[in-house]
Amino acid sequence: MSQFVDQVKIKVGSGDGGNGMVAWRREKYEPLGGPAGGNGGRGGHVFLQASADMSTLLDFHYKKEFKASPGEKGGPKNRHGKHGKDLFLKLPVGTLVRDAESQAIIADLTVDGQQVLVAEGGRGGRGNVDLQSQRNKAPYYCEPGEVGISRELELELKLLADVGIAGLPNAGKSTLLSVLTAARPKIADYPFSTLRPNLGVVRNPSGDGFVMADIPGPVEGASQGVGLGHKFLRHIERTRLIVHLADISDQSLEHNIAVIARELYLYNQHLAELPRIVVLNKTDLLPPESTALIKAAIESRLNELLDGSQAVKAVLLASCATTDGIEALRKRLLEELSNLPLPCSTHHIVEDTAAHERKDEGFSIVRRKKAFFVSGVRVERLVSVTNLRSPESLHHLFDVLRAMGIIEALIKEGAQPGSEVFIGDTSFAFGEEMS
Repeated sequence: MSQFVDQVKIKVGSGDGGNGMVAWRREKYEPLGGPAGGNGGRGGHVFLQASADMSTLLDFHYKKEFKASPGEKGGPKNRHGKHGKDLFLKLPVGTLVRDAESQAIIADLTVDGQQVLVAEGGRGGRGNVDLQSQRNKAPYYCEPGEVGISRELELELKLLADVGIAGLPNAGKSTLLSVLTAARPKIADYPFSTLRPNLGVVRNPSGDGFVMADIPGPVEGASQGVGLGHKFLRHIERTRLIVHLADISDQSLEHNIAVIARELYLYNQHLAELPRIVVLNKTDLLPPESTALIKAAIESRLNELLDGSQAVKAVLLASCATTDGIEALRKRLLEELSNLPLPCSTHHIVEDTAAHERKDEGFSIVRRKKAFFVSGVRVERLVSVTNLRSPESLHHLFDVLRAMGIIEALIKEGAQPGSEVFIGDTSFAFGEEMS
């Protein structure tokens, strides 16, 4: 059985845009014609996509960083660079996506094929053919591509099932699922033999049936994270109906029923309000007279045991070992679900501004004696595409630095004509043309 992983944190990054290019038309009778440098290609986007073919986030447990491909650099003869390939990360249906920094919900992926953009690729830089103007018909400079967006996401899987089976360990949840559906969960005679949720489909002769989930059993204190705690409870949030399963042969039957009811309520009051069928399992371990008396006693105290919940539809007897009462339970589940409205659609995608926000506009300046070190993604990329031997290219660079506020910031830090300024690996003498 594969490991079940239902919470992970991943890092995603869209592709950087390709740089523009400085190039010139070179024709037979015009060896140095007008500008012909193409634009860089857009970097690849990052999408998350819900897939019914996946049931766990296990793949993201081993690999947690994902990067889309960059756009290609522009080429001569006005050739534009190719766009970077978009990256599609497939997630199980039922995955909730949050921004790790803000904790804002980005999307609730509850429909197969549903997708959301989480990181927009960087725009490609313009080549000199697109930078020509009436004022400058032959620019000797180009633009760098935009840097892609990097962010951290939290993925949380909440199973989608019509019916969730709630019960303490060893109540018989896995066995019940196996006799009602074609599922073959791992079953053993010890607590917590179910370490991952199992899903099965209960067939309806007149239709498709419904999905049932056998969830790892909670213990007292689960709502505070004791035992499997939230690993159990988060997966029952989306169900329409709860089968409250208890071992009728257990001496602490009433206490066990009350524990499950209390933990559901403490974790999320909505769970306590869901329609519920109480099933007293393992009737084969007691004489029929005893099971009837116990059932009557539970029914008489049900309101007290469930702390006043009005959601209980029935108390049924069953034996998963002999299948006695199983067909009656199947019919009752189908009947109750047919009268319950389908859950309101929770699959939504919010306006995720962080998917488009770029953090490459800023810069910092550090002074070390008489030298000034400027760092920042955008400014360093700008210098990397500048022809430092071309006076026109340098003039354009200084105009952009001035527009970004870098020149003014250098003056405030004490830069004077002759001061050495480093941007990335390139050094400049701060002079009149810069200030």
